[in-house]
Amino acid sequence: MGTDMLVSAILLIVVSFLCFGRWYRNRNSTVRIWPVVGMLPALASNADRMLDFFTDVLKLNGGTFKIQGPWSPSWDFLITAHPMNINHIYCKNHENYGRGSQFREMLEPYEGIVSSDSHVWKRQRKELLSFIKYSKKSAVYMDRILQQMLEGSLIPVLDHFQRLGTEVDLEDVLGRFNYDYMCLLGVGSNPKTLSVELPVIETTQALSDIDDALNRRKLVPQAIWKLQKWLQIGTEKKLSQGLKVLDDFLYRCISSRRDELRRSESEADDRFDALTAFMVEEEGSNISELGKLDKFLRDFTYDLLTVGRDSTSIGLTCFLWLVATNPSVEAKILEEIKANCPKSNDGKMVYFSAEELNKFVYLHAALCETLRLYPSVPFDIRHSIKPDILPSGDRVGPNARILISKYSMGRNEEIWGEDYMEFKPERWISEVGEFVQKPASMYLPFGVGARACLGKDLSVKMMKTVAINVLRNYEVKVVENQKVVMTWRLLALGTQHGLKVRINKRL
Repeated sequence: MGTDMLVSAILLIVVSFLCFGRWYRNRNSTVRIWPVVGMLPALASNADRMLDFFTDVLKLNGGTFKIQGPWSPSWDFLITAHPMNINHIYCKNHENYGRGSQFREMLEPYEGIVSSDSHVWKRQRKELLSFIKYSKKSAVYMDRILQQMLEGSLIPVLDHFQRLGTEVDLEDVLGRFNYDYMCLLGVGSNPKTLSVELPVIETTQALSDIDDALNRRKLVPQAIWKLQKWLQIGTEKKLSQGLKVLDDFLYRCISSRRDELRRSESEADDRFDALTAFMVEEEGSNISELGKLDKFLRDFTYDLLTVGRDSTSIGLTCFLWLVATNPSVEAKILEEIKANCPKSNDGKMVYFSAEELNKFVYLHAALCETLRLYPSVPFDIRHSIKPDILPSGDRVGPNARILISKYSMGRNEEIWGEDYMEFKPERWISEVGEFVQKPASMYLPFGVGARACLGKDLSVKMMKTVAINVLRNYEVKVVENQKVVMTWRLLALGTQHGLKVRINKRL
C-alpha cells in the first residue's frame, strides 16, 4: 500500500503542477480556463449563442483570441476578426492556409471545391469558373430558370398563403425555392419541393439528415463520431443513409443526361445546366485530369445543392426580415423599384440584366448591409501548413486551426462606427448617391482572394431579382412575439426556429 500511495501522491502533484502552470499562463484570459477541460464549460454554456459569444470574446481581446479545448493542444484553435490578419491569411500568405485534413474528414460528403486543396482545388476552380462566368449559354439558361421558378413556384405559393391569410415559414419557402433552382441549374431537373402543399421530398430529408450529422461533428470529439460512424449508430447512421439517397439521385441524373446527349445529334440549345456543360466539354484535357467525370459532376452538383442553396436562401430570408422590420428602409426600396419598373403593376414579373440592376443603388446597399450583419457563411475554417506570425503578433504553429469570424467583423465598432448594430443601408451610399465599396478585408460575405466565392455575381443577381418582385407585389409582415435567433450550421447561417410571416397583397 505504501508504494501505491506514493505513486498516487506523485501523480497528484504532477497533475496539480500542470494544472497550476496552465492556469498561471492564462490567468489574464477573459474566458476561464479549467484544468483538464480547458474552455469547454464556457463554450458549452454559450452553445445557443455561439456567434455572439465569439464576437464578445473578440471585442475584449483586440480581434484575435486562442480557444483552448480539453485534454490536449490538438483541440485548440485561433479565432480572429482582425482585418490585417484576414488580409494576411486570405491574400498575402494564402498558400500557407488551406482547408486541412481535419476539415476534409469532417466534411467528407463535400469532395468538391468546398473542401479541396492545392492542385485539385485549382483545377476544379478553373472548370467551375468557365461554367459560371464565361458561358453565354449557361447565362441565358440561368436567367430562364430563375424566371421559371419565380412565375411557376414562388409567386403562386406566396399568392396561396396571402389568400389563406395564414402564417408561413419564410425561411422554409425560400429554402425550397433555392433548392429547386439549384437542381435546375445543376442537373436540369426540378424536384418541385416548392408548391402550396410544401411536400416532404426524400432528397431534401436526406440533406437535412446530412446537415444535422455534420453539425454534430463540429461539437463532439473526432474519436466519438468516428466510432459512431464505424458502429453505424445515431446521426452517423442517418448521414450514411442520407448520402446513399443523394448519391442515387445525382448519379441517376448524370446517367440519364448522358444518355439523352448520346441519343441526340446535337446539344439542345434551350438547356445548358452544369451536367450538360461539363459533358459537352468532356473531351477537354482539364476535366480528364480531374479523374472520373461522373465523380466530378457528383461533387459539383452536391456543393450546389447544399452550400449554394443555403447561402442564398438565408441571405434573402434575413434581407426580407430586416426590410419588413425597418419601415423607412422598405419605403426607400419601394420608391426605387417604382422609379425603375414599369408604371403599371399588373402582377407580372419584371426582370433586368446585370447592368440594369446597377440602377438599384439603395437595394444593393440594403443587401450589403444585410450580409454585413448576417453573412450567409458566418465562419471560415483554415489550417496552417507552416508556422507563421500574424500581423496581430499571434504565433501560428504548423497545422493550426484558425476560425475567421465574418459575423464578428460585421459587428466591429472600429470599422462600422457606434451604430454598427443598426440596419442602415445609407452607410454604403455617398453624399452624391453613389454606392461606396468597402475594402475586401473588412467585408467578407463572399470571401476575398484566391478562394473568393465564384458564384457571387449569380447569387447577387438572383437575390435582387427575387427581392424586387416580392417587394413590388407583397407586403411581408413578420409575426409578432417570435424570437428570431440565428445559429451557426457547419457551413451556413440559419435560424433556430424559422421566420414566421404573413403575406399581404401590396396595394
